[in-house]
Amino acid sequence: MRILIGKVLQRISYKQTIGRRAFCTEKIVDIGQPTPSSHPELMKEGELTPGITLEEYILRRKRLLEVLPENGLAIIAAAPVKMMNDVVPYTYRQDADYSYITGCQQPGGVAVLGHECGFCMFMPEQTPQDVTWQGQNAGVNAASEVFKADKAYPMSKLREILPDIMRRSSKLFHNVQTALPTYMEMDAFQKAATSGEVKDVSILTHELRLKKSSAELKLMRESASIACQALLQTMVHSRTHPYEGMLSAKMEYECKMRGAQRMAFNPVVGGGPNASVIHYSRNDQKIKEGDLVLMDVGCEFHGYVSDLTRTWPPCGSFSSAQEELYDLILQTNKECMKLCKPGATIRQIHNFSVNMLQKGLKEIGILKEDSRRSSHHQLSRSYYQLNPTSIGHYLGMDVHDCSKVSYDHPLTSGIVITIEPGIYIPLFSNIPERYQGIGIRIED
Repeated sequence: MRILIGKVLQRISYKQTIGRRAFCTEKIVDIGQPTPSSHPELMKEGELTPGITLEEYILRRKRLLEVLPENGLAIIAAAPVKMMNDVVPYTYRQDADYSYITGCQQPGGVAVLGHECGFCMFMPEQTPQDVTWQGQNAGVNAASEVFKADKAYPMSKLREILPDIMRRSSKLFHNVQTALPTYMEMDAFQKAATSGEVKDVSILTHELRLKKSSAELKLMRESASIACQALLQTMVHSRTHPYEGMLSAKMEYECKMRGAQRMAFNPVVGGGPNASVIHYSRNDQKIKEGDLVLMDVGCEFHGYVSDLTRTWPPCGSFSSAQEELYDLILQTNKECMKLCKPGATIRQIHNFSVNMLQKGLKEIGILKEDSRRSSHHQLSRSYYQLNPTSIGHYLGMDVHDCSKVSYDHPLTSGIVITIEPGIYIPLFSNIPERYQGIGIRIED
């Protein structure tokens, strides 16, 4: 072995050794998030975040300026750090609008965009103690050199600089979800709010975020692929580990091992009658023999999420009642998928799904018309007790993405939506007993 190692070492030249040492000791600036130099295995040159170029971020800022009214101003604060207790924070996730415009994945900043002032970033200032406990964060230099802000200031200058920018603006748009008292308490903001000149910036940003670029779609496809592979592994696992909590843990493990940074939301793992609770999240029950399990899951891949649901019997076979309902939901899913074409709307697809499910549930005998009442009204009321959800929603940086955009908005190339027909029959309802406690959803 010593002879073999000696021969290998002899083949490495002095020049190669020095080169390798020089490469290993190269100083890489840490800005608190991945860059092409710090994470070359993750990012290409020219990318500001994995998969998205700086050029695309600059284009986003230009498009937001184009939809801002003349002399309008957008103020977008980063998401706050949320605490589990007095010293332990929850895992940080950036606000989608702030991330979309800046590319910065860290807390503590405020972005300002206007026709006159350009793109400004106010950045948090770290003390040596902050660096010791939390590591490096992006500051003023990173705002200028990495995120390419036209102007960059420390947060301590916000009260000095921002009021004058606001006074010179006729309309203010700010992110209501992450709004900071620091700027909301300023006289210039209060005066604009009193005169009705303050709006939610999401009415602009959600329209911009609705249609995804080719780079965004690539990230979303990878997010969906990861979630699909992970769910397949979890379905196999369910045969020998029929516990809601274990299946949730298995799903998260498989997603993260394939490159996802986090789950898109707390997995819904409903066994038996728990599946009829639409956003069930306890995940603490054993799944009984003969019961179905419904898993609504998704993961986040570099800022873009997936969302899918499958329902299956861990024991390996459906009962006749389960199969009847499953086939109806599956056929509705397939027919609705065919309607996902340019020009269609989520509302139109939803209405189609309601008609198809109502018809199917009447044929099965779950929905019945009462001759003593208005049949249409009574049938609709009975149906919505079994499925109060929409057929789908927009998907992107958030699970329910672009919530300010109407479901009457025509679909175009680049818009991503979910299709998720379902049926949720609680126990002790007036439905035939063989169907009680069954919840089924199929989401793509």
